[in-house]
Amino acid sequence: MTVRAGFIGVGGISDVHLAYLQTRKDVEIVAMADPDSTHLNHHIQKYGGKGYSDYRDLLRKEELDAVWICTPPQIREEPILESVDRGLAVFCEKPVARSLEQAQKIAAELEKRKGARVQIGYVFRAMPIIEALKQAVADDSIRLVQSFYGSPMSRTMELPAWFYEKEKSGGGLVDQATHNLDLFRYVVGEIPYVKGFAANPAHPKEPGYTIDELISLSFEFENGSLGSHLHTWLGDKWRNEMVFIGEKRMYRIDIWAGELVIEEEWESRSVRQDMDKMYHHENERFLEMVQANDPARNICPFEEGLRTLELVLRCDAALS
Repeated sequence: MTVRAGFIGVGGISDVHLAYLQTRKDVEIVAMADPDSTHLNHHIQKYGGKGYSDYRDLLRKEELDAVWICTPPQIREEPILESVDRGLAVFCEKPVARSLEQAQKIAAELEKRKGARVQIGYVFRAMPIIEALKQAVADDSIRLVQSFYGSPMSRTMELPAWFYEKEKSGGGLVDQATHNLDLFRYVVGEIPYVKGFAANPAHPKEPGYTIDELISLSFEFENGSLGSHLHTWLGDKWRNEMVFIGEKRMYRIDIWAGELVIEEEWESRSVRQDMDKMYHHENERFLEMVQANDPARNICPFEEGLRTLELVLRCDAALS
């Protein structure tokens, strides 16, 4: 089966998906939509397909099997539901929405549409090193989790201006740490209790710059285990490192290095993956679901994305 693909939103993250799909002989990039004509024309020239300024025209005029939604998080509800109503499988970038109310509304509508296939782009879930981690912890009990995510984004100011407005992007938690928190849920379980601190030592908050530069979170899992997460936009470079401490072993993950190190007594072994293919795996899993027409193959249904958003927003509300 050749999957006829459409894209709604062609901002920065869309390139990692389009570049991979372009290599697949069983995928045809049919069309893409974006109100920014400059972005749209650039992507059409690079990846092919027809262009639309309004995604509704794309959905109405093109014969598709699946759509990738890469819009800003506040623009999710209508593209998701209209795509599902046309019988399309949907890959939607995280987070599922900018607000919990909007996400809950989408979830309620999807519940009415039995058989809806919506996969949320929590990329870690499909990575080989995470699959190896899940297998390794199957006979262990994780008791402590530590996580650190660093980037220089407030030093370089390299991203579009809306990223630095917390009400739009969600800042470090909603846009970035959401991946780590989703992984904690995926590996260890739900997190009902959270405490946190935030600070802006470099640039005070002002109109147009309302994100938190530093974040420190502590939390308790439903099973009684504990965890913490540190986050900075004032870092030296991009880093994302996690440690899962179990009763039998310690598991260290360096996301950007693509490495899982499993330490047991006096021995250790490592599992590596090619990080140039980081986003390939979630697209592979999505395409498998589409071609099999089997929602059970969905590695991150909308409801899972909703639960992660609820956790992230509780973390954000806990900051003082």
